[in-house]
Amino acid sequence: MDAAHEQQGRGYWRDVLFYVTFLYFTVGFLPYVSLSSTYMGSAMAAGSNLLNQLTAIILLFSFAAFMAKERSFSIIFTPRLLMAAIFGWYVFTSLVGEAPMFSLRRLFMCAIICVLAGCFLQLPRTERHFTTLLAVCTMIILFLCYFGVIVLPSRSIHQASDALEPLLAGDWRGVFRHKNEAASVMTVLIIVAIYLCKRWSFVGGLAMLLLSLVFLVKSGGKTALGLLPIIIATGWFILRWPRWRYVVVTSLLAVFAVVTVGTTVDPVFSQMLTKMKIDATFTGRTDIWTVAIDYIRQSPLVGYGYQAFWRSDALMTSFTENNTWATTAPDSHNGYFDLLLAGGVPGLVLVLLWLYLLPLVYLGKMDDATRNSPLTRLYVSVWLYVLLFGFLETIFFLSTGFVWFFLAVAVMGLRLQANASLVEDEAELQPPQTDGHADMLPKNIQRQPSEVIHPG
Repeated sequence: MDAAHEQQGRGYWRDVLFYVTFLYFTVGFLPYVSLSSTYMGSAMAAGSNLLNQLTAIILLFSFAAFMAKERSFSIIFTPRLLMAAIFGWYVFTSLVGEAPMFSLRRLFMCAIICVLAGCFLQLPRTERHFTTLLAVCTMIILFLCYFGVIVLPSRSIHQASDALEPLLAGDWRGVFRHKNEAASVMTVLIIVAIYLCKRWSFVGGLAMLLLSLVFLVKSGGKTALGLLPIIIATGWFILRWPRWRYVVVTSLLAVFAVVTVGTTVDPVFSQMLTKMKIDATFTGRTDIWTVAIDYIRQSPLVGYGYQAFWRSDALMTSFTENNTWATTAPDSHNGYFDLLLAGGVPGLVLVLLWLYLLPLVYLGKMDDATRNSPLTRLYVSVWLYVLLFGFLETIFFLSTGFVWFFLAVAVMGLRLQANASLVEDEAELQPPQTDGHADMLPKNIQRQPSEVIHPG
């Protein structure tokens, strides 16, 4: 009886940690923020940032206690050698950068996110448990977003009276501060809904998919919407024919890189896109990219420190009439440029080894059944979406953000998929093992003796 109560208590702990973590990265502590006055730097924002940091630390210790109980510390912060190299390099560039203490605080928050993402998939006992938790979280987010649009439209839809970007009036943003953030989250929820259609409930998953799709359209997320067919088609192809995965994914990233960088440095590309009736400025992003490229050329090796470049004193005092808006931007609206600005070429290469190369390696290690499972498709779709959308938004290796967190979760999921076998149902689970690896990942994963994950 005591053992049963203990197991039930552990189950509640898993559920609570899952819900709190998911909602922390999506809703946060300030939903439905009014944009009628400048939000940046306000006392409310400062209080929210402090609460966010305290919550992240509490979650870190909660997950540490959970992982200690489960004896699963071996998968935290893996692959450890590469993670140590990444964070070690960004610590160095931050120390020699524009604002060392500011950068180190932000980098510490980024490290916490990576640890939480590594632990997150240990919470569900089985894939059925995972789908239930994920479905509940998705329903909560959609409910809160639509509730805001219907009941609190002035705080959930961009208004002409907004202090910043009044031209976005009419675009839905839900609980989020900007329509781009809402579009990114809705895209991930669409991917999640497709997975839930297959593994949870077709009707329930379809309803979530349609609700997410409508909200994405109303948010004005045309780019994210346009990426969905590319993501789905590419994911299907590389999972069906994995031998082509390196060529296909690398070619896709190269095309996006050429288009985005090409429009900035070569007017020929701009003319080509204009003839195709595509906005060659990517809604003004090329002005920002021009500034970013100029400064990357000045410090290509070490950059300017983690998240220390944009709105720095040096940049703010260097603007001219022609690039006033660009030099006051909060980021480069390009994740790859921001990696270069934060850590130079070595920093970009190290992060790409982790987020681009290793997932391709993991796909090659899976057997056919695991590679073509809906769970793997979920992870691959999220991974591809963030890699591609990263050319238009700063969306990875951040100190906050749901999409970045879910990318880290997806990469960890692919790592675990590559080193595990599938048990479809709780009833099929083997007796608990003393090494604590019985409760791995949403599938649930039972480790094969020859397939134990080694740190690093």
